[in-house]
Amino acid sequence: MFKCIAEGFKKRHLKNVVVKDERVLSFYNLDTAKKCVVFWVADDVPVSSVNKVREALAKHMDVCLLAFIRQPKLNTEQIQDAIYLDSSGISYKGGFRDPRVQEILNRKEGLLIDLSLKPDVCGDYIVKSAKASCKIGYGTGHDIDFDGVRDIDDFMERLFKLLTKINTY
Repeated sequence: MFKCIAEGFKKRHLKNVVVKDERVLSFYNLDTAKKCVVFWVADDVPVSSVNKVREALAKHMDVCLLAFIRQPKLNTEQIQDAIYLDSSGISYKGGFRDPRVQEILNRKEGLLIDLSLKPDVCGDYIVKSAKASCKIGYGTGHDIDFDGVRDIDDFMERLFKLLTKINTY
């Protein structure tokens, strides 16, 4: 019971934490993007969809996978080389206990693609904390938002259309 109360306090606190946005906004195309972090909330997005995104992007850039798990005991299907994080991996002050997560989020170059379908306080905090120079995802709160996406195939189609149209100088 006390754990649930503490988790509730942590979520309310993280919702209001202001993250320093120390990013230089950059847009990449398929030729210039060298690194990409794909983030998702594992309870909402099937592993098959994440693998589809990863395979499509891996042809053009180095892809790193990072997932947040709301309920670790219920989520048994995992991708072997992905990094998984649950709420215990985020401190009350907003720090990340796993140095691999902190290293991924501190990368300033490249893309962060957020596949999260539903709002989640911890997931949103993780995306806010990332220092990637371009964040792409559904809904709001990203540098590039795709509204009205039906499924992962629609998202990938729009993403690749965008990444092929961006010109760099």
